[in-house]
Amino acid sequence: MQKTILWEIVPLNQPTITKNCSKCSTKCTFITTGNFRINANQSKVDVWLIYQCRKCKTTWNMSILSRVNPTSIPPDLYRKFLCNDEELARKYAFDANIHAQNNVNLDYEEVEYEVSGDIIRLTDLNESIQVQLRSNYPMDIRVDKILSRKLGISRSSIKRLGLCGKIIINNEKEIWKTTLCNDLIITILP
Repeated sequence: MQKTILWEIVPLNQPTITKNCSKCSTKCTFITTGNFRINANQSKVDVWLIYQCRKCKTTWNMSILSRVNPTSIPPDLYRKFLCNDEELARKYAFDANIHAQNNVNLDYEEVEYEVSGDIIRLTDLNESIQVQLRSNYPMDIRVDKILSRKLGISRSSIKRLGLCGKIIINNEKEIWKTTLCNDLIITILP
């Protein structure tokens, strides 16, 4: 029976966005503060995730909910907005759809992450093994970069192993083109 191990990719920070800063008068990098702003206007509620310019600290509010009836928001979710729930803020900071609705793109370049799970030593491998990659957040990270880090070999070596069929991702050999998606299965052959 083929052994399966789990590697969990855990982001250590959030992606940034680049947009025009009203104070700097140029395109700047904005980072999330992890805080929400809630505004009630008569019988409607707006919720924003607050970002700030890395240079001057000017804030920009990214719309999460706009003009919704407060009773349509589940009570637990509303409480999390009010309490600036860290996990919820992280969820929205990684949500590409919400960012697209706000006409901004996520930049994953500065996202640092760690890969938890068993280390595989290719020299000790005597049977094929499956690695399942899991991430609770969508991240634009190439799988060969994760493999290189976890296996302790260069990305060019990862590419070479993929070309000769020793590392296979979902029956594809071009692993250097694959980006992280949740529950991706990688087969490593001895």
